Amino acid sequence: VRGERQLMDDDGPRQVRYKMAESPVGVLGRRRDRDGKPFLESDLVEAAERLREDFELAQMGPRVAQNWDRFLTGGDRGGFQADSGIGEGPTSARARVAAALRDLGPGLGDVALRCCCFLEGLEVAERRMGWAARSGKIVLRIALMRLRRHYDETYGRSGPLIG
Repeated sequence: VRGERQLMDDDGPRQVRYKMAESPVGVLGRRRDRDGKPFLESDLVEAAERLREDFELAQMGPRVAQNWDRFLTGGDRGGFQADSGIGEGPTSARARVAAALRDLGPGLGDVALRCCCFLEGLEVAERRMGWAARSGKIVLRIALMRLRRHYDETYGRSGPLIG
């Protein structure tokens, strides 16, 4: 399942797409409250996906047992120069993730990291953090509201969604 949203850019409106179905946040974004409104508004889901994308770009996730680096780069053949600017993507993404989590602080940053980046379900996150059952949903929503504010203040309302 994909979501689409129109953002206003300097050049006019532009369509952006994002994946919703893969993360626990996407699932919460499709759930409705008693009044029929989504539990998480689309801009909160987008903020969560942005954090996740930066986390993946930063290559901060768990590594697999096999190291494919030599195979994919052809060993010592080729490569890039240290001052070429190539390869700074993970470093920049890591700095963006760290800034976002630092802005959220302990507790809110923890639940955002677990649910948005590690893709843990709320029940698992609640249990690991020692929280009462069904409390994580509200804390996650508060964390995503703060995360959205962080991105709005740092990059503006129509800032780039990735990187």
